[in-house]
Amino acid sequence: MRRRNREINIFNLSMLDVIAGAMAAFLIIMIVLMPYYRKEHIDYQAIVAELQRQLAQAQHQAQAAAARTAAAEEAARAAESAAADAAADAAEQVRAAQAAAADAAEQVGAAQAAAAAANAQAQQQRERAEGLARRLAKTFLVLYVRWNTRDDIDLHVIDPSGAEFSFQRKTISGRPGELSEDTINGPGNEVWEIRDAPPGDYRVLVHLYSVKDSTKPVSIQGRVFHRDDSHAFSTVHLRTQGETVPVATIVVDAQGGVSVR
Repeated sequence: MRRRNREINIFNLSMLDVIAGAMAAFLIIMIVLMPYYRKEHIDYQAIVAELQRQLAQAQHQAQAAAARTAAAEEAARAAESAAADAAADAAEQVRAAQAAAADAAEQVGAAQAAAAAANAQAQQQRERAEGLARRLAKTFLVLYVRWNTRDDIDLHVIDPSGAEFSFQRKTISGRPGELSEDTINGPGNEVWEIRDAPPGDYRVLVHLYSVKDSTKPVSIQGRVFHRDDSHAFSTVHLRTQGETVPVATIVVDAQGGVSVR
């Protein structure tokens, strides 16, 4: 039988010693650091707990903020919808107002046109009435005298301006009226006429220009015709050659009325 080798390996023992020493040093260090390690661990747990609490609070606040944001967005959408509806209503009201304004403007235009037409018609009626009034305010005069002898009788008419018409001045420049009939040998008549007689007094006279008949006196009669009627003159008598006597005064008023005196 082979004998066992009881030789102890120095290297192996040394390694064990080193390892054992190292373990002992590690344990010592761990034992020394244990209090600090545990305290630091507790502090970390507290920090973690605080952070978790703050995280939960932040999450809660975020949820609340999200809820408020959602509510605000909902309110904004509601406000936007209400604003859109109000804008649509306002636009509809504006369109209705514009349509009403257009209708009113059209009615005003029609009323103005009708008023203008009525005014034009009224103006025409006024002008027509004024024309008729002017025509009615004027009168014509036709006056004549007649006699039944062979004598030469002359008619004289003095108008309101003082102009005197006779056989010498049958018409007068700038004055209406005309001695339209002049008889030299009687029996005869003489006529003076005016189309639009201005208001005033017209004096009518007769003059015995030439005696051609021994019958004396010469009787003269006459009449005036005007717009409304006629008036006879009173009979006058002439006896002497060259004699002039008034027959009548014809008065024309501003309305064209005629009277004789």
